[in-house]
Amino acid sequence: MSKGDGAVGRACSDRKTDGQLLKARVAPGVELVEDPEGLFELQISKPVGSGSMRGRALSRGLFIALVDFTCTRCPNIPSDTPLQLPSFSSGMWLTVNLCWEGRCEVDIPDGGLGVVAAGDLCVSYSRKRPAEFRYPSGRYRGVELFVNDRVAEEPAFSLLGTGDNVIWRIARKAGPAAVLTGDAELNGRMERLAALLDANDDAMAEYEVLGLLLGLQRRDLSTTKPRFLLTRAQMGMAAAARDEMERALSARHDARTMAAAFGVSATSLNEYFTRAYGSTIATYLRRRRMEEAATQLAQGAKVTETATYVGYANPSKFAAAFKKAYGVPPREWKHASGMGLRSV
Repeated sequence: MSKGDGAVGRACSDRKTDGQLLKARVAPGVELVEDPEGLFELQISKPVGSGSMRGRALSRGLFIALVDFTCTRCPNIPSDTPLQLPSFSSGMWLTVNLCWEGRCEVDIPDGGLGVVAAGDLCVSYSRKRPAEFRYPSGRYRGVELFVNDRVAEEPAFSLLGTGDNVIWRIARKAGPAAVLTGDAELNGRMERLAALLDANDDAMAEYEVLGLLLGLQRRDLSTTKPRFLLTRAQMGMAAAARDEMERALSARHDARTMAAAFGVSATSLNEYFTRAYGSTIATYLRRRRMEEAATQLAQGAKVTETATYVGYANPSKFAAAFKKAYGVPPREWKHASGMGLRSV
C-alpha cells in the first residue's frame, strides 16, 4: 500500500486550515491534539497526572501509539468528542500492548482485573470502548497497536489467509485477553513498530504488523491468560495500602495491621499488593523511603534529619539501608548532589 492510498494521516491533514493544530478537551486534565501531519497526541495534566500518548494511523485499520504516563488512571476518549482518533469508529478491533515500564490493569469481563507487568505483551479485543485505563504503580510506558477487523480486507494482509476474518480468528483464540511473557519475536515486532512511529515509512510498519499477526496466529493464545488476576475488591485493598504508606512514609506500616482492617490475612494482602505493584508491602515501603531520602539529601537536608523524616530513629541503620539502596553512604550522596555530579 502506498502512502497516498488512503493513509488516514494524510486524509486528516487535508482538512486542516493554515496548518493549525486541532484540539479537543476529553476530560478535566485530558486533551486530544492533532497536528497538520496527522499525528495524534493525548496529553494529560493535573488533576489526572502528566505525560502523553502519541500515535498515528498507518492505514484505515491500523493505529500505533507510544504511551508515557505518570498517573494512576486516565479516562478514555469518549465517542462524542469533536476530534476523533481514526480507524475505530465501528467494528471490532484487537489491541496489542507491549508494556515497557510500570503495570497496567486489563478489564476481564466477569473475571476481575488482570495486571500486565513490564515485558508482557497483552492481546485483547472489544466492540466497546473501556471507560478508563488504570496504572496501579502510578507510572506506565509502552507501545500499543490497534488493529480494526477491516484490516483483513486490505491487500497488504492477504498473506494472513482467506476465509474467516483473521482478526476474528485471533480474537477467538485470545478470548477477552491473553498475555505473553518474554516473547522475543513478538516483542521485537512491537519494538520496531515503536521505532517506526516517526519514520514516515508506512510500508515497513505494515510489514511488522503483518509479521506480528502471523506470529499471533501461530501462538496458542488459549493458555496465555493474565498472570495476575485481581478482583476489584482485592485491587482496592492493595491501592488503599499503597495510599496509606504514601501519606506517611515515616510511619510504621505493618501488613498484619492493614490486613486486619480489610478482614484478610497479611499473606493475602501481600499477595494482592505484589500482583498490583510488583513487590511486598515491606519492600515497597523501604524503596519509597530511600527514594524520598535521596531527594531530601539532594536538596540539602542533614543526614540525621533525613533519617527521621523517612522513619529511621537510628541514623546508623538509615545509613546502612541507604548505602544498600544507592551504593554510597548518605553523606557522600549529599556531597555529590551538591556538586551537581549526581542527579536524583
